[in-house]
Amino acid sequence: MIKKLNTLFTWILLPILFVSCTGNKAYDKLLIKADSIMNIDDDSAEVAIRLMQSIKPELSQFSKSQKKRYELLYHKAMNKAYIDFTSDSTMLEVVGYYEQHGSANDKMLAYYILGCVYRDMHEAPMALEYYNKATEQADTTAKDCDYATLCRIYSQMGFLFAKQYLPHQELASLDKAVKYAYLAKDTLNAIRYYQNKQAIYASQNKLDSAIIINNQAAKLFKQIGALKEANIAFGCNFEYYLKKKMLKEAEEAFKAYLSTNYHGNDNRKDAYAYILYERGSYYLAVGKKDSAYSCLKQSFEQSKSYNNLAVSAKGLAQYYALTNQPDLATKYALLSSEYNDSDLIVTKLGQLQQIQAMYDYNRNKEIANQAQIKAEQRMDAIYTIAICAILMCSVSFSVYRKRLKMRNKRIAMTQKMYIDSVQQLNVAQQELAKLHDLNENTITELVKEKEDTIKKLQSEVRKYEEANIGRNLLELEKCLKQSDIYKKLIYLENHPQEKMTKADWENLEETIEGFVYGFADLKQKLNNKEYHICLLVKLHFSPSSISSFIGTSLSDISNSRKRMLAKICGTSGNGKEFDSYIHHIL
Repeated sequence: MIKKLNTLFTWILLPILFVSCTGNKAYDKLLIKADSIMNIDDDSAEVAIRLMQSIKPELSQFSKSQKKRYELLYHKAMNKAYIDFTSDSTMLEVVGYYEQHGSANDKMLAYYILGCVYRDMHEAPMALEYYNKATEQADTTAKDCDYATLCRIYSQMGFLFAKQYLPHQELASLDKAVKYAYLAKDTLNAIRYYQNKQAIYASQNKLDSAIIINNQAAKLFKQIGALKEANIAFGCNFEYYLKKKMLKEAEEAFKAYLSTNYHGNDNRKDAYAYILYERGSYYLAVGKKDSAYSCLKQSFEQSKSYNNLAVSAKGLAQYYALTNQPDLATKYALLSSEYNDSDLIVTKLGQLQQIQAMYDYNRNKEIANQAQIKAEQRMDAIYTIAICAILMCSVSFSVYRKRLKMRNKRIAMTQKMYIDSVQQLNVAQQELAKLHDLNENTITELVKEKEDTIKKLQSEVRKYEEANIGRNLLELEKCLKQSDIYKKLIYLENHPQEKMTKADWENLEETIEGFVYGFADLKQKLNNKEYHICLLVKLHFSPSSISSFIGTSLSDISNSRKRMLAKICGTSGNGKEFDSYIHHIL
């Protein structure tokens, strides 16, 4: 197996040498590859871990999403490799990220792995909470639903229920694990989860039910060609047959068991020690005392848990009793009793710890709920205040807009009076020039009259210019620079990678046309692009910024300004003259 893993890893490692040349897409491919590798079987998880460790120095080059994906898959591989978790800090961050991002499958996997973290940290209530959250994320109506992860979640829930001596909940979880394993087309694990139910019935002394399940599982394993698993399943019955005094059936089951050379789950402590005890018990029951002693002695020597020590010591006590060694029989009977008591203490302590953990969990959850209620009440108050403030602002803004429109109308009327005065001045000056050509004696009074009119009009023009134009322009610019769209444009100016949207242009038009009376009249003389340039010029943006907003060249902006000066004013000039004209529009 080790040689196989090393060969597999060598072939996988080769592409990593080229990652730095291919960029972040290569990291995505490697993460996908690592995920597919660990899904082959539990042994391949070690290869995935080594692969991911090899690219860990490159994490600084990863995007945020890639980093979170890396951590999620790394923890997934650790879980499949039976590496115990000791801290929840990293996975809490990963879960926090995927709560806001990712697919339903991503969220389910993140919650599941965090549940496994708490499982290893012996916090069963927290583990079960996150397992339940994981199942809530599963979209079983979707074609891409990750049934494989879903069946593992229910399997782990069954494991925790077993530790808490909750057989009904364990059975329900295993039934769901079976269901989703079949949907994941993982027939082998579906049968395994089904067979796990036999231990529940055996613990309740329902030996017939346990035997039926093992026999049915053996039949199903044979149908898919899993002969070793079939013999193990059937072989598990020898213990139950012995208890029922069915020695012939026990012998058949035991031979099937031995044929597999099964040593138990390598990832579970004391597994082989218990199997040795079972073998010793069988040999003792059928009168093979020497074989019984060998197995029971090895079991006792290899046992580490109080339960295994208790049962193997009990087996040895029975052996010494049958071989007329009363002192040793008494010794090991007492040892079995002591180990049973110790096991009972450990079991009860574990139960008490679980009860305490559940109490602490419920207490903390209640505190959290109360805090959440208070927070929600505070937020309700804040929302109420905010809504009132928004309404007040809306009313104030509405009043302000009405006043602004009235002010703009007054400005427009004043501006019209100014234009009329200028026109009258021009007419008067033309008439005066004509009068100079006539007989001085006959037109002296007319000249004097026109000169007085001109002086009066010039005075009115100067008065208007001095009193209104400068002040009104400053006020207008101040109002425009306080608008939301101006602030948005400043942001876009500093972030050229982001572009103006249709909504932004509409907001810009609405804002300037609302503040500048008659600005919309320019639309009749200009096309859409030209009008947009006028809007930006009005806000005093530079030609380079305007070209970025519009999405055209700087020279195009310069030429457009010259053309618009001719269109609007009927005169030739440069871009600065056009800008000056636009700036002075009130």
